[in-house]
Amino acid sequence: MNLFNMSLRERAKSEKWERIRAAAKRLFAERGYEGTTVRAIAEAAGVATGTVLVYGETKDALLHELWRAEAMPLVERAVTSLPGEGAFVDRCMHLFSPLLTHYASQPELARVVVKELPWLTGAAEELHRPALARLVGSLASVVSDAKSRGELRAEVDGERAAELVFGVYYAAVMRMLVPMAGSTVATARTRLRRDLEMLFGGLGSRRSS
Repeated sequence: MNLFNMSLRERAKSEKWERIRAAAKRLFAERGYEGTTVRAIAEAAGVATGTVLVYGETKDALLHELWRAEAMPLVERAVTSLPGEGAFVDRCMHLFSPLLTHYASQPELARVVVKELPWLTGAAEELHRPALARLVGSLASVVSDAKSRGELRAEVDGERAAELVFGVYYAAVMRMLVPMAGSTVATARTRLRRDLEMLFGGLGSRRSS
């Protein structure tokens, strides 16, 4: 097979994935996770059911792939551009703000993702784990730096503190996505910052005046 034919094949593969991704996003948002089937995604994308399963072995895996394809680049950019210095809360917000904005831009799909991703199992969970580890690992680094500068108490468990910070962020996402709350991404950021400052107050170094 020559390079031209390989290029056409790769282009066709990419176009099929784009159709599948768009169909899956729309159906998950309209029908929810339980109401969406692989067959329905295939019909909406104009491909065979088996073709959908090439891109995601299960519905769980396909949902993860949707998240990974859009959110992971945001995580990676936030992690690689994290300032080497700065206040603890500011650095946490640097990591979280792009994800808040992303979820707020497509709340219907985000509700499905936030609800279902924590319960992934098998191969889908294995694929999801590195993304979460990347974010939590960066938070652990932020905590470690804050401890070394005396912002946080030396006895604070860094790994546990990172998990707590992530929990505060996750709660902020959940609040933002509740329709009756009427929250915007701006109010979500403000509330998240205040919550992180409250957490920081509990973990922070206690200096005598």
